[in-house]
Amino acid sequence: MIPDLALFITQFTTLWIMLDPVGHLPLFLGATGALTTRERRVAAVYAAFFAFLILVFFGFAGQALLHAMGVSLLAFQIAGGLILLLFSLTMVLGAETAPSAVPTDSVANPISLAVYPLATPIMAGPGAILTMVLLMDNNRLSFIEQMETIGALASVLVILAMAFLAGELIIRVIGQAGIQIARRVMGMILAAVAVNLIVTAFQRWLSLPPI
Repeated sequence: MIPDLALFITQFTTLWIMLDPVGHLPLFLGATGALTTRERRVAAVYAAFFAFLILVFFGFAGQALLHAMGVSLLAFQIAGGLILLLFSLTMVLGAETAPSAVPTDSVANPISLAVYPLATPIMAGPGAILTMVLLMDNNRLSFIEQMETIGALASVLVILAMAFLAGELIIRVIGQAGIQIARRVMGMILAAVAVNLIVTAFQRWLSLPPI
């Protein structure tokens, strides 16, 4: 039983939008175009595993790194909210990286491709790392709540790996138009999340009443 279902749902939704399983399908297919079906499956599973390790590491160590650099979490939250807002605008307005622009391994090694570019920067990119640091706030969340965040991340990555495994089928069913519609809708939701992060940071900093 999840202690705080509302927190889990909120964080799952935020990570789902940030990792964008449907929107990243063309990038995955473009990066693994030289692989066989079996090698593509291996790459999808290992990419999700490596991305999980990267994001969990930064989720736990991110605030310590900020403290070592003398950066407050509120300042990071405001900066992070602004970056997420800009990222969400690219989703809504349609700016995206073309699949052909994703570098591929000349040897077409599935493990090598799973690490780069699939695990990072496609899955565990700067935006996802930033999101994990904010969601794993040590000053606000208990250890159990942080475990909920880890569980939400694991759930999203499992779904992401499954989407990659069924990538060709999904694209045939919903088409590029369906992917674009889903990406824009998720961009709108992410924009609202980003604004909420910024407003909440200012509210805590200035001791203002919540909105």
